[in-house]
Amino acid sequence: MPTSWYQVAPIVLNKVREMWPSTVLDIGVGFGKYGVLLREMLDIPFERYDKRSWLLRLDGIEAFTEYRNPLHEYAYNNMRYSPIEDCIDDLGVYDVILFIDILEHFPREQGFELLRKLLEHTNKALIVSTPIDPSPQADYMGNAYETHRSRWTPIDFARFEMDFSMLPIDENKALVVNIYPSRAIRAECGLYRARDEKLLRAMEAPAKNADKLHIAYALPHQFLTGGVKMLLHQISWLKARGHTVDVYRAGEGQSALPDWMPLEVDRDVVIPPGKTYGAYFTPCDVIMASWYDQAHPLLATGCPVLYWEQGNGPFFGDFEHYGFKSYIVGELRALFASQVCLAAASDSVAEIIRSRFNRCPVVIPNGVDTELFKPSENTEDQLTVMLVGNALMGFKRFGLALDVLRRLWNDGHRFRVRWICQHEPYGINMPYPIEYHLNPPQEQLPLLYAASDILMFLSIYEGFAMPPLEAMASGLAVICTDCGGPGMYVRNGENALVTQPEDAAAIYNAALSLFTNAELRERLSVNARKTAESFTLDKSFEQLEKMLYGIKQVSNG
Repeated sequence: MPTSWYQVAPIVLNKVREMWPSTVLDIGVGFGKYGVLLREMLDIPFERYDKRSWLLRLDGIEAFTEYRNPLHEYAYNNMRYSPIEDCIDDLGVYDVILFIDILEHFPREQGFELLRKLLEHTNKALIVSTPIDPSPQADYMGNAYETHRSRWTPIDFARFEMDFSMLPIDENKALVVNIYPSRAIRAECGLYRARDEKLLRAMEAPAKNADKLHIAYALPHQFLTGGVKMLLHQISWLKARGHTVDVYRAGEGQSALPDWMPLEVDRDVVIPPGKTYGAYFTPCDVIMASWYDQAHPLLATGCPVLYWEQGNGPFFGDFEHYGFKSYIVGELRALFASQVCLAAASDSVAEIIRSRFNRCPVVIPNGVDTELFKPSENTEDQLTVMLVGNALMGFKRFGLALDVLRRLWNDGHRFRVRWICQHEPYGINMPYPIEYHLNPPQEQLPLLYAASDILMFLSIYEGFAMPPLEAMASGLAVICTDCGGPGMYVRNGENALVTQPEDAAAIYNAALSLFTNAELRERLSVNARKTAESFTLDKSFEQLEKMLYGIKQVSNG
């Protein structure tokens, strides 16, 4: 339709004002709402009421000539009545381009191509808004361009330099994405691409010597997260291989290590607040950085630094729970524009790094201990649906999982929920029973998985995600969203049921099929276990060890 959600306008206008543009292109003008609002924001307050005094150059494009009205001629400097795909190559360059409620009208591949081309005509920001769940829509007033042809979620934009926000509107949500040109950062980061490729070649050749390595780990914190757990498993494995491993953590306390996973290391050092790493580090072959702002302080020690990107909110453009956005963006750019060696936890993360930063990371996927996480006979007479993760992490979408399960319960299906989490969620009132397990001991986790039937994992983005893989190793039937990292191991209809993020109807149907079809659950369970057996910890850590030797070889010339 020739209009868009009015609730989104303040978000869009605030972003435009942040950019303070002198030129704006509005694609899909429709009625002309944004033309009037942009004039009111960027010209009228500065005593430029008369059109002849306006300084903002505001151009518009509209595919459907029947939408033409006097607002177009008044608010816009230039109007072009043409489909954007027919005129995109002739566009000039604008500080800001608006693409509001337009993207969903294109097939996905064409939509991606349009975004890439529009960025070539953007100086500061391409602002995109699209409904998370576009309603079925054909033409409007005979306008065939109004047909909805695609659906978009945050992970679709992760290959761009961007940030996003989501605004609930009735039973739907508006996704607003700000995409930034990355030509300069790609050029700067690309200076280290040759070094990346040299490391990849070094890893292909056998190590010239088998000397044991001296490795230092800089832990980010002591909290129980999937990322920290994998780092600790790496440390344990490397120690068992005979390598020297030191562990450091900036902060307070008596130990750099958490108490929920006992480990033996060679040096356990807590660096007091305000002190630098260099004053406490001993020389080593490689330092493993585990958070984006550690890279430069660790490089200052003079030792080679490896950063293993597992994915985090800012990496995926989510700054909802992070303050100081400009600082974080600067740290991320500085990280990838440095001589730090890069690894990625999944193919998805690696592709994002290649696309946004022009670097070539080594893929070191996470793994699962298939001797601990394994199927067992479940004698319970009621289905158990498992949830895993911190309820405070909004991107995990536990609220959506609970709502879908409530609908299933109201439709007459009976089950219970087992939720492994750090803190008991507040204010949850559901008709079905929920069994909370708060920070269970690590040795208890495999038992909790094995005593369950279905895992529901509905994140909107993930770098790898351990719970689906642990569940698959344990023989559970998994419902997982297509949220990035899990795409490395989940296959829809083969070893899991995969839906688009935020697609409540598809998630409901997936759960319903598992609730009512024991044969499907069994088939997915068997195939899931086979998949998990190809993602063992040993395979992951052997790749890590190979990379560590490669870094030592490249660093020594």
